[in-house]
Amino acid sequence: MAEPASLRSRLFGFTLIPAVAAVSPLVVLPAVSRAAPDGWSSAIAGESIGTFAAIAVAYGWTTVGPALVSIAADDVRRGRLYRDALVVRLATSIVALPALVVVCALVASPGYSLLAALMGLQGAMIALSFTWFSVGVGDPRSILFYDAIPRLVVAVGSMLAIVNGAPVEVYPLAGIAVTVVGTTLFSLRLLRRYPSAWPPAREIPGLFRVGAPVALNDAALGAYSAVPTPLVNVLSAGTAASGFASADKMAKLGQFLPLTLANALQSWSVEVTGPARRSRLRLALLMHGGFGVLGMLVLGFAGPPVSALMFGEPAAAPFAVCLALGVAFALFSLRTSMTRHVLFPAGEQHAVMRATVTATVIGIPLMIGAGLLLGPVGVAAGLAVTEAISTLILIGRTRRHVDLVAAEAPTP
Repeated sequence: MAEPASLRSRLFGFTLIPAVAAVSPLVVLPAVSRAAPDGWSSAIAGESIGTFAAIAVAYGWTTVGPALVSIAADDVRRGRLYRDALVVRLATSIVALPALVVVCALVASPGYSLLAALMGLQGAMIALSFTWFSVGVGDPRSILFYDAIPRLVVAVGSMLAIVNGAPVEVYPLAGIAVTVVGTTLFSLRLLRRYPSAWPPAREIPGLFRVGAPVALNDAALGAYSAVPTPLVNVLSAGTAASGFASADKMAKLGQFLPLTLANALQSWSVEVTGPARRSRLRLALLMHGGFGVLGMLVLGFAGPPVSALMFGEPAAAPFAVCLALGVAFALFSLRTSMTRHVLFPAGEQHAVMRATVTATVIGIPLMIGAGLLLGPVGVAAGLAVTEAISTLILIGRTRRHVDLVAAEAPTP
């Protein structure tokens, strides 16, 4: 009975607690869409670009970092991993954040460059957060007190301020402050608790080389994930762009669920060996697949009325767009478990990178072409096909590694 209890506690801590942070935008975004209806698509486009920039800033640490921490030999090694990640991410942010501001200004509608840039910065700076480390050591309480609750509080405060006439830029500014303050306080505590050496200057180039495969994979994944909303913002106008932005926002908000489910199962899936581990990996894949199908149905059929209620009738998401993005969501959910629970721990970073790059090379031109022919629906369908390509390439390798772990010596 110990194992089910352990799994339940992890699912509670790493799914429900991050949900507090994930739903916080739902408190304030309806106020933003109504206070600045002409800037709504620019705000979401800036956020999408910020998501891509976050991948550059993170340089793979948010993806593979939890697994590295969970299998680290001791606290000294964990402390060194956090210091390595801190140095790498601060270095990449010096380059990525200024470039982000320029790109956001270029894609924004006239008069909304500042809003787009701030939304982008808010999304990008989340890559500097500490939460990946908390996942690796099984510490959801830190996420609750240093990140989730503060985000909910500032979202409510921003909503009240905007409703009472404050500029909509208050919301992204408050989100940036949560990341900076929360991560600083957590880092100061962690550096004392996990004493270790900082990486010497001569080793820093090596950190970038080692992290390059995962960083490139994340960059390719982020490229085809971030393209749709800015692309529709350029190809379409008015309610068409706003409707797609609403659907994309709901899909992106929903992605926190498979990601947090993967976090909950990260260390649980490697605690045992042999047939027991194979069973856990199969359960993880089944849970992610089932959850993906459920999310597809919810987004496809509930997306249009919910988006109209949340963001206003002019920004309501079309059914066809929601359904196509729902298919993409289902594939994303399954692939999240394939990579994080099976392939990354097996050292298959290069294989994952090749699959993602292949999907990106095919998918981005496909989205552009389909968008020119079919509009927002074509862009959404192109994204679903892109996710399908990446997932299908990795299925055989995932199945092989799941079977291989059964040959390991069983856990005593």
